[in-house]
Parts: sequence; structure tokens; C-alpha cells
Amino acid sequence: MKCEFCTKEFKNLVLHQRTCNALSPLDEKEKTELIDKTKDSTDKRKEISKGDEVNRLEVKVNELTTNLNTLAGAVNKLVEIQTVKKEDVGKTGTGNAKSTKTEEKDETRDDFYMPPRFREIVDNTLSSEFGAKVTDFDDRTDFMLTIIVPQKYSSVPKEEYEKTADIRSRIIPRGLGENGVKEWCQLIRLNLNKYFTREGVQSPFSIN
Repeated sequence: MKCEFCTKEFKNLVLHQRTCNALSPLDEKEKTELIDKTKDSTDKRKEISKGDEVNRLEVKVNELTTNLNTLAGAVNKLVEIQTVKKEDVGKTGTGNAKSTKTEEKDETRDDFYMPPRFREIVDNTLSSEFGAKVTDFDDRTDFMLTIIVPQKYSSVPKEEYEKTADIRSRIIPRGLGENGVKEWCQLIRLNLNKYFTREGVQSPFSIN
């Protein structure tokens, strides 16, 4: 069969016309319009795709901002809680930090770290006027208990007391704990009772 555009003979005219380069002006126009439509469709799909990507990015940014705000709020709340705890510790004088007593006391009673139960033993065995402190060691579990005897109870002469005071220390194994503290206080009390007996003065401490 003969092609009406290129005037050549072909067995399969339909197949030839699909690729024939001698198309009519009308077919060329249709081909151009088809190409333009295809291009416009592709451009629109790209614009839609870009729009979707922008929307996804905006959603992720909003989620990240929300998470950061939540985290910041949690951090601020934690800081507030820690601040309140520190203020409470300062007011009550409790906690892990070594605290001092603010009560009125004899000038020989220094402000030293002292576990409350140890302090109670000193007060009951000797007197609340006695100074006391506990010193821990870095290289062992033992601790040193130091008792400061007030001048009015001390066997140390006044002149010497004004220079060195009357300080009595003992290293106590951690395992003895309260029992070790009580034993040391009792030995100090016994020594002071003997001093008052020698001086012919009634002891202010219990004999038991």
C-alpha cells in the first residue's frame, strides 16, 4: 500500500505511518500539542511533589519544635525541684551536706559535722556543752571522734587551756559505730569524775 504522505509503498502502512517523517502539518501540530500537554502535566506533578515535600518538612519542624519545648519545660521543672530541695536543706539543716548547729552554746562547742545519733550520745553521756566532731578518712573505714571539753569541766590548767583547749580524740572502727562513741564518752566522763574527786569537788556527771 502507498503512503499518502511520503508516496512510498509499504506492506504494513499502519506501522509505517507511526514513524513516517512526512506527516501532514496537522499531524505535526497535534504532535506538538501532545508534547506540550505532556510537559505541562509533568511540571504540574513536580510542583505538587514539591508542595507535598514542603508540607512534610513543615510538619517535621513543628513536631521538633514541640518536642524541644516539652524538653525545655521538663528541664525547668527539674531545676525548680532541685532548687526547692536545696532551700529546704538550708532551712532544716538536714541532708548529705555537713551542717552546723545554730543553737546558743558554750564557746568551746565548735560547729563541726556530727551525726545526730552520735550527738545525742555525747549530750546524754557528758553534756550538751561539750563540742564534738567526726572526721572520716580517705584510706580506711574508721573514723575519728573528737570531744572538746568545756573549760569549766576541764582538768587542764586555765593558762594551758587558753592555748590548746582540752581536746580528746579517738579512732573508732566503723563497725562499732554508736557503741564506740558511747564507750569513748564514758571513758572521758570517768576521767573527769576522778579529777573532781581529787579536787574534792562534787562531780557534775553521773557516776553510772
